[in-house]
Amino acid sequence: MDDSSTIIYNTLDEGYDFFITDKWGENHHFKILSFMVPSGLLSDAIEVNAEASDRASIDREPRLFQVLSDFDADVETAELRLKAKIQKGINIKYLTRKQGYLTIHKSKLAGRFHGDYFEVDGLKLTHEEFIQTISCYEGWHFTLKFDDDMD
Repeated sequence: MDDSSTIIYNTLDEGYDFFITDKWGENHHFKILSFMVPSGLLSDAIEVNAEASDRASIDREPRLFQVLSDFDADVETAELRLKAKIQKGINIKYLTRKQGYLTIHKSKLAGRFHGDYFEVDGLKLTHEEFIQTISCYEGWHFTLKFDDDMD
């Protein structure tokens, strides 16, 4: 396939703004875009973080949410499913900060692995920070599960 037939979508540039508040009253800004992919209609959302000059944004990683629908799916219905997935996702917190350290809330942790770091609750964790966070469970049994982003 030559480059002239490749289509690239950029949700941050082409998507529309979606603002949502989590159950703790924190406001979140996402960009949403739906487009066709070889397997159907992909509805994509990416969190828009504060400017990089803001110290908090340096330690944050944009959260991503996606929904894959059939080819003949209604865009509005697909995006409603995506927005419900966003609402569910932002209303779960796996980490709490106690005495300056991150701790796991309710013995469960979920996020994304990026190779150089982990994202949990929108926070960037280095390998060392991740290990430090789970070190309180040393000696416990654990289950590691990898989930596909699509539903």
